Amino acid sequence: MRKKSFPFRFSPLVPLLALPFLALPFLEGCLMSGHGNPTSVPGAGGLAGVRLVLTPAALVRADAASAPVLDSVHIRITAEDMAPMDFSFGGDSLALALNLEGLPAGTDRLIDAYLFRSGKLLYSGRGTFAFRREARTDAALRCDPQFSRVTARFHLPAGMPVPVSAGLLKLSGAPGQFSAQLRIRDEFGSFQVDELPGDVRYDVTMALSDSLGKVRYQADRASVFLPLGEEAKWDMALLPSEAAAGVSLSLGAPKEATLEAGFPSRKRKPAGPGEAIISEFFAAPGEKDSSSQGEWFEVFNRSADTLSLGGCRLSRDRSGGVTRSFSFDSAQTLLPGKALVFGRSAAHADVHYADFSLVNTASSLLLLCAGDSLLVDSLRYSSLAADSSSLAIRDGLVTSLDAAAMSRRGLTGSWCLTRPGDAKAGEAITGFASPGRVEACKEGG
Repeated sequence: MRKKSFPFRFSPLVPLLALPFLALPFLEGCLMSGHGNPTSVPGAGGLAGVRLVLTPAALVRADAASAPVLDSVHIRITAEDMAPMDFSFGGDSLALALNLEGLPAGTDRLIDAYLFRSGKLLYSGRGTFAFRREARTDAALRCDPQFSRVTARFHLPAGMPVPVSAGLLKLSGAPGQFSAQLRIRDEFGSFQVDELPGDVRYDVTMALSDSLGKVRYQADRASVFLPLGEEAKWDMALLPSEAAAGVSLSLGAPKEATLEAGFPSRKRKPAGPGEAIISEFFAAPGEKDSSSQGEWFEVFNRSADTLSLGGCRLSRDRSGGVTRSFSFDSAQTLLPGKALVFGRSAAHADVHYADFSLVNTASSLLLLCAGDSLLVDSLRYSSLAADSSSLAIRDGLVTSLDAAAMSRRGLTGSWCLTRPGDAKAGEAITGFASPGRVEACKEGG
């Protein structure tokens, strides 16, 4: 019997500015109060005032804990024509911006900022500014995190012989040992470890266990480098606990590690309802998408095996009894936990079609296999707001399945309208479409 494993992306996400795909709110500036005493006196260049605003760059994960609370700040100002000036601030309530008066005017004033919590350096920043004589200078200084974050997210295949109910991720290195418990939402599991020292090598171990606490899947890797200030992505394979975990590492761009490993699975045709599903579709592109030329649909594999779509077809109907279908060829396969996008010539799709189109008003979609004797998936959509029993479509918006409600996809509330990537400002929709992968409705918003 062949041992099974399932695909898993292990993504140590180091600090970035806040972005749409993966997003945590900015910490609203460095909160400071009070003022320090400078160690120098004003020079002959006259006096200047500075309003200094510090903004820590926040980590970008929508499900992350809030940004850390700071309790002390140290500022140093240096230049060739003046003695160093040091300021320290602390307290439970630090003001948003700092006003410094009576500073020596001049150019090339170097400001170093260090932000702490409980004596631990969390952020630091550096910038050069000119202080104008008898004037107020607004100096905005970005402070970059001095720690990294590791996140891991993977699909738990439907119909596992023994369901996974708990798990533990451990990272061990010179700074110490860090760990996180498994979080499960529907068919997806995730780990997160925050405030990790970066530019450090860690030994990484992971274990997934059943309801009795027995480890069913595991993976480990020795001396994995976690960079600080850059993004690294690793793919690992979780193998049954009876098997030895093995991965191969290939180095890509500087400070970016890419690791790819396949998961053993057999190749077969769909054998039951729900093994492959329609997870996202763009039935009514706007005028700028050249009408139907930009349309597409996505098929996701919920099983633990590689599915061959040869002999399957997607059928659609429209008012007046007109039906059309798109037949998949034998070369089109779905890896476990992965999706393929099919679309017209103008769409960003894995496979393009020319003799098929989605109806942009109302239609039923049927995914049929085995000579149409097996209905693998079906749905109905409509552009009419009054049709509450159908999935909603709107011109220029994508209809997306919420990953957290995959097992309840038959309910209209499990779907949402998303942006195709460049929606107009002010549109009241929840997030961005994710062709090629299944995401939570709000992850991109």
